[in-house]
Amino acid sequence: MALSRKELMRRIYQPRDTQELRQTYDIWADDYDEDVARRDYRLPGIITVLVARYVSTGAGTILDAGAGTGILGEWLSLAGYRDLLALDMSPGMLQRAARRGVYSGVWTGELGHPIDLPDGRFAAVASAGAFGITHAPSSGFREMVRLTREGGHLVLSVRLEGIGEGGFEEEARRMERDGLWRRIETLGPFEAFAGDSESLYVTWIFQSLSP
Repeated sequence: MALSRKELMRRIYQPRDTQELRQTYDIWADDYDEDVARRDYRLPGIITVLVARYVSTGAGTILDAGAGTGILGEWLSLAGYRDLLALDMSPGMLQRAARRGVYSGVWTGELGHPIDLPDGRFAAVASAGAFGITHAPSSGFREMVRLTREGGHLVLSVRLEGIGEGGFEEEARRMERDGLWRRIETLGPFEAFAGDSESLYVTWIFQSLSP
C-alpha cells in the first residue's frame, strides 16, 4: 500500500488511533532508514552519547524502547554495547531491526501498555523518538522503570510539545514523589532532524529506585 508523503506524515503525527499508527509504521518500514537519513536524523546519536555517559558496556541488557528499524541499536552496538533487545509495536519495523544483527532479540509490545517481560530485566532503557503526544504516552514511563533493575538508568527522549500538554513532566515528577526514580539530568531541546526546528525533543536521564 503506497502512501503519499503528505498522507504518511499525517498518519504519523496525527493518527486516528494506535492501529493506524502501527499500520503506517509497517508500511513505512522498508523506506524508513533512507527517509530519515535524507533528513539527517540525529536523535539516535544523541541518545547513544548519553547512554555511554551513565551505562558501562558490560552492565547488562539494554532495552531499546520504541526501536523502530533499529537505528539506535546500531549506534549502541558501534559504541560497544553487545546485549540489546528491541521493543516496538510495529512487526514490520522489528523485522528490519532484526536484520541489522545487533540485537539479542526483538519483542513486540506497545509502550503505554503492559509489557510481558519480568521486573528488573534490564540494566538500562534507551528510547529515541518514541514518547510524545501522538506516540507513546507518559503512562509508559512506569512500565519502563518496572523493567529496569534498581540503580539502572533510563535515557528517554520526549517530543517537546508533549512535556506539558501530554502530561510527561507531571508524570515524571509524580514518579519521583512515589520513589520510583530520580532525575539525574535534563538536556535539550535537540533537533531530531538537523535544521528542523519543529522536530524538538528533550532528553531525560533517570535512575531507577524500584526494588
